[in-house]
Amino acid sequence: MFRRLAISFGAAASIILLIASLVIIYEVHYHLMMFEEDVKGFGESSALVHHFEQALLSSIIWTAAGSLILVAVISYFVAKNLSRPLVQMRKAAEKMAGGELEVRIETIGNDELNDLGTSLNELASQLQKQEEARKTLTADVAHELRTPLATVKSHIEAIEDGIFDPTPERMSGLREEIDRLIYLVQDLEQLTDMESPQFTLKKESVNLGELLLKNAEPLKASFTQKGVLLNLNTQGNTVVEADPKRIAQIMFNLMSNALKYTPSGGRVNAEVFEEIGSVVLAVKDTGIGIKEAELDRIFDRFYRTEKSRNREYGGSGIGLTIAKKLVDAHCGDIWVESKPGYGTAFYVRLYK
Repeated sequence: MFRRLAISFGAAASIILLIASLVIIYEVHYHLMMFEEDVKGFGESSALVHHFEQALLSSIIWTAAGSLILVAVISYFVAKNLSRPLVQMRKAAEKMAGGELEVRIETIGNDELNDLGTSLNELASQLQKQEEARKTLTADVAHELRTPLATVKSHIEAIEDGIFDPTPERMSGLREEIDRLIYLVQDLEQLTDMESPQFTLKKESVNLGELLLKNAEPLKASFTQKGVLLNLNTQGNTVVEADPKRIAQIMFNLMSNALKYTPSGGRVNAEVFEEIGSVVLAVKDTGIGIKEAELDRIFDRFYRTEKSRNREYGGSGIGLTIAKKLVDAHCGDIWVESKPGYGTAFYVRLYK
């Protein structure tokens, strides 16, 4: 590229100089001939005129030659300066294609090339984040699959070897592990569906208060079984344009999450209330709470504040990710407030 630019600049400038030199030479010679014809007695000084013309022509030729050399030098350095960032970008792009996503381009100035370099740096940064997310997702999926599969395999082998009897309790445990695998696959399918370009919402006028009361009904048995009190409350005009199926999914995920992290004897308050220009869903619990350092990651896929991933807290770590994706699709807001040992509150705001 550098060679092509230098040749292009040099050739263009040389052609211009050559044409200008030929025109000047022709014009000088032509006008001297006209002057010789028009002025009487000029022929007596023809030798002087000849030498004067030769001097002019020599000056023009040497000036043109020097200009050509200067043009070549200038073209070299201009082409080098112009091609350097382009060559750097090409090499960086080749490294990115080879998997070196940490490469960055030095950007200096405030022109189109600098903007292109900045865009490539942003592309590399986004690709790096996507690659890290992919690796994390792969590791998390492998972890989530490994535990229930290992449990099922060990129990089946023990039953085949006669170490365990296939009692109803053991078969129930196996069924729970299989259910965990099914729920994980379903959550992954939902997440993939929401991140696809074909994902759309089927919006209609929805009363969030009524929807909360309706969707809390199937969960009441689980709350009662665990010994957690569920309080429901609705206030004001809670009608918004939304997809009722997706909003119900958000409510289910938030209330299930609150139940999961609230110990027996605790309380979960789920309420929908009107604010100026919006309707807010709030799910508050008296559970274990979340550390402040973890609040920023609470909506990351597979992230859980309880690191052991044991049966008590279960889940795939995707529920809150799904909830955030759905809220974002509705152009709403979701946020969390929490204090370890005192409980957690999730808020969802949908605009009218």
